[in-house]
Amino acid sequence: MNEEVSIEKLDRIEAVLKSKKIQEFEIFFIEKRIFETIFLKDKTENEREISDFEYFIRILTQKENKTGIGVVKGNSLEPSQIEKNIDTCVLLSKINSSSKYDFPSEVNISPINTSDKSILSDPLTVKKDLAEVLISEVNQQKDVLPTFLRFRTHSNHSFLRNSNDLKLDARKTYFFMEFSLKAQENGKLSEFWDSGYYKEKEHLNLNERVSSWAKSAKDTLRAIEPKPSENALVIFSPSVLKEAINPVIGFHALGQAHAEKISRFNVGDEVASENITIIDDGLLEGGLSSNSWDSEGNPHQLTEVIKSGVFQNRLYDQIYAILDKKQSTGNAKRAESGTVINWISNFKILPGDISFNDMVADIKEGYYIDKFSWLNPDEVSGNFGAEIRNGYYIRNGELKNPIKLGNVSGNVLEMMKNCVYISKEREFIENTLYPYMAFNNLNVSS
Repeated sequence: MNEEVSIEKLDRIEAVLKSKKIQEFEIFFIEKRIFETIFLKDKTENEREISDFEYFIRILTQKENKTGIGVVKGNSLEPSQIEKNIDTCVLLSKINSSSKYDFPSEVNISPINTSDKSILSDPLTVKKDLAEVLISEVNQQKDVLPTFLRFRTHSNHSFLRNSNDLKLDARKTYFFMEFSLKAQENGKLSEFWDSGYYKEKEHLNLNERVSSWAKSAKDTLRAIEPKPSENALVIFSPSVLKEAINPVIGFHALGQAHAEKISRFNVGDEVASENITIIDDGLLEGGLSSNSWDSEGNPHQLTEVIKSGVFQNRLYDQIYAILDKKQSTGNAKRAESGTVINWISNFKILPGDISFNDMVADIKEGYYIDKFSWLNPDEVSGNFGAEIRNGYYIRNGELKNPIKLGNVSGNVLEMMKNCVYISKEREFIENTLYPYMAFNNLNVSS
């Protein structure tokens, strides 16, 4: 990506805004490069290179005690199209109305590195080498066959400007993998499918990951429905915890949830077991959402959300910080439409003092859930019920027969108060750094 060209594009948009005498504006501009290899079985089917850009303009219209915010998305730099986008944005700002809002001003922001130099300089070689390692690892597995594999490198360059002379930019690189492995035995067929984003090369962990995929595919062939239990002790993997904790605990920690009077958390409340500490860390090395600044240009920071089970701090973007007479904690996120929403950056849970193996060894009867088919807890109530995709029954301190198709149900808010174990091991799952955790009082049905 040519930085000078990107800046020239930004200058072009800003010049039109100023020519129209727009007083309060923001431009978020992002250049994207994607390099992708798709395999059908173990043969390369397609290779693609995608270079694209898009920009979002936000314009404010100040009213008495309100602010109108207009948002438009653009991907054309034709002068007539820029003007049309700006006119639409002005109109939307006059129609819309929200609580009082101002764009952030320039502040001192310490830069952090969120890009891999090798990907920036030679993305094709990086992708080629890692894709070859991936397919080599797959081919070394016994009794499984690949059906589909997709591997990508991503490189983004983001720029943020506003009418308060804020000028920021940041580069980010990361990976994406999607895969499907098939196992067959005695006329039975199973397929294991997964996908995800990975911030660093070491997070790919291809040797161990591919072996784990293959084991899951083969174990599914002999998996049975779980033994029902109305008071089950269940271990959740880091990936399951991301799907359970982020949408519920993240939601109730937001300034938005507090402003809308639907947060269950008050500062000082005991909201989790005392062995749980959760931190929102926008500067986390290896976190997928890490950056020096959030989507509005406020500095990312480290904020203790829950400490030893006690709720400590809310997470604010600019609008809800102003509403609550607080400072932004750097928790603004850009949605697909270009609107800015109040959300978590990276969540991390501090490790426990027991290994995963010792955790299992300490359980007389329970369950380990590696993946659900889907897990979509209600963000307000915390209620969930999900079908087991890959799991194991635990008996007398050992992982026994694989399980699938049964359901685990409970309430995330209550579950967090019933945490029995937290592992020493932690794993990056996109914008989380989570351990394995065991919870009491969950319901398992077949």
